[in-house]
Amino acid sequence: MLRQAWQTVRRAWLPLVATMMGFHLLMLAVVSPLIAWLFREALRANGMVGLDFSAMRFTGGIGISITLIIVIMLLAFWLASLQFIVLVLMLRRVQRDESLRATEIWVDVRRTMRKLLRPSSFSLFCYLFFIVPLSGFGFASVLSQGIAVPSFISGELLKSPVTSAIWTGFMLLIALLNLRFALSLPVFALTTATGGRSMRLSWRLTRGWAAVRLVLAAIVVLLLAGIATLVLTMLTIAPTSLSDVAAPAASPAVAAFSLGIAQVVGLVLTALVLVMLGGVLLSLVSEREDQLAAELHEPSGAADPRPKTAQPSASSTPRRKRTGAFIAAATALAVAFGFFHLGTMQQLAQHPDTLVLGHRGFSAGGVENTIPGLEAAVAAGADLVEIDVMQTADKKFVVMHDATLDRLADQSVKVKDLTLDELTQITVHDQFGHEAKIPSLEEYIRRAQQLEMPLLIEVKSGGLDTADRVPLLVAELDSLDAMNSNIFHTLENTVVSELKRLRPDSTVGYILAFAGVDIPDTDADFVVVEQWSATQEMQDAAYREGYGFFSWTVNESTGMRELLRRDADGMITDHPDVALAARKEMQQETGLAGTLTDALTRFVAVF
Repeated sequence: MLRQAWQTVRRAWLPLVATMMGFHLLMLAVVSPLIAWLFREALRANGMVGLDFSAMRFTGGIGISITLIIVIMLLAFWLASLQFIVLVLMLRRVQRDESLRATEIWVDVRRTMRKLLRPSSFSLFCYLFFIVPLSGFGFASVLSQGIAVPSFISGELLKSPVTSAIWTGFMLLIALLNLRFALSLPVFALTTATGGRSMRLSWRLTRGWAAVRLVLAAIVVLLLAGIATLVLTMLTIAPTSLSDVAAPAASPAVAAFSLGIAQVVGLVLTALVLVMLGGVLLSLVSEREDQLAAELHEPSGAADPRPKTAQPSASSTPRRKRTGAFIAAATALAVAFGFFHLGTMQQLAQHPDTLVLGHRGFSAGGVENTIPGLEAAVAAGADLVEIDVMQTADKKFVVMHDATLDRLADQSVKVKDLTLDELTQITVHDQFGHEAKIPSLEEYIRRAQQLEMPLLIEVKSGGLDTADRVPLLVAELDSLDAMNSNIFHTLENTVVSELKRLRPDSTVGYILAFAGVDIPDTDADFVVVEQWSATQEMQDAAYREGYGFFSWTVNESTGMRELLRRDADGMITDHPDVALAARKEMQQETGLAGTLTDALTRFVAVF
């Protein structure tokens, strides 16, 4: 399969790669901004400036909002499908020694795209925008890159053996479905099969050894791409490392243009990987041609998969001209990217002072939201510790995240049904073998004061949640002299407003589990955005409106380093030790080589 795919790609790599690069740039420069604008208008039609599920309401403009969202989904599906259908049809024409003229390809494309208007194509939509992105492999489009299960959901599921097993089973199922439906788009593009029919045929064609071969071929392609990425990274960083030593003043320009070149080479590599994967899939389809022919016939002009007698090749001069034009365009694009990144490199080179907050303490040293977890976070050097506060049956407050004790204490009982005395007698445990008693808010505050550790207190719903919950919390904190020395955040905008009304001098954050377009209206001082949507654009939007910007729960090193480079105000993490080490390293940097390394991770997408 790999040999056949490479033989096909090698014969016309330039038009194939250039076409896929063109689609990629079109999606980034035109389609993505258009979709963002449509989504913004959808929110505005419903009286919203930003995505805020806790404040979602249904106004007279909800019909317009729903219509625009449907338009966005159809546009994204049509364009993503177009990209991959064009690739498959081009590969097929190369395989059959047919012309790659745009006018001839468009005839085939137009015929195939009409099938997308049928209701059965909904199954293809689910494959492209759910199965492929969630599994992290396949015909991934720029338009579906942001589709994923947020880490705060998967992270919580992995904290319990039962939910961890369920999550693992779910991901294995998604991977299996992705593998078995991998031929859906090639079959859809090359035959008269509709969306549902092409997926059923794909399932049949990928049985047994065929699936194993497909996986092995994909692994080889991705492994080679990984090696190429490593080499690209080393070659990109080398000039900046030299300039850091020989000519530090020139490092920003060297780093910026090195990054621009790396981006263009990365685009080429991304396109080549996509083309090779398409070639592998087409090779498998060709091998199973008899099985397809028994079920249906290909559209006119595409029935015979066997290569025809080779036609006279084009002269070397036009080929040289095309190659020269491609190199010239790539060079111009790299230079343009370099000028664009000049300011970015200067910004990323700033030494960050981002606050590092231990999420519910530090799980490496104790159960979440317990005194040992607090002490572990202090020992690790965290700037603040984030905790959750919930109301008990007797209107007191306990430090607890879950509304029930199933996960941490193996008891099917709710926090709101137990008194403070009852709760503080219960021992909780975690997946690391730690154990501790549930602390009252007073106990936790007093220990934090002894350790001189400021807290970010989340006012959590799911407890008794009486109407006077916030005033009672403020009163208890005042009695502990802890109102001014700590800060707060919450998922409820009404709680934000009430805290600011009761104590205007308090510092309060508004938690956004999903954010987009702009920052919603709130009385908060800062926003706390889940990492999945804590983009540079959202950070800029927060700063434009005068809000601070925090992100949660940031547990991967790449995510930590990106937020540090962006100098966000704070990050909440289960691994404060890793984030603190990265911050210290950046604060001690003297050149731009490290900055460029992080920028490569941020800007150069290979897969």
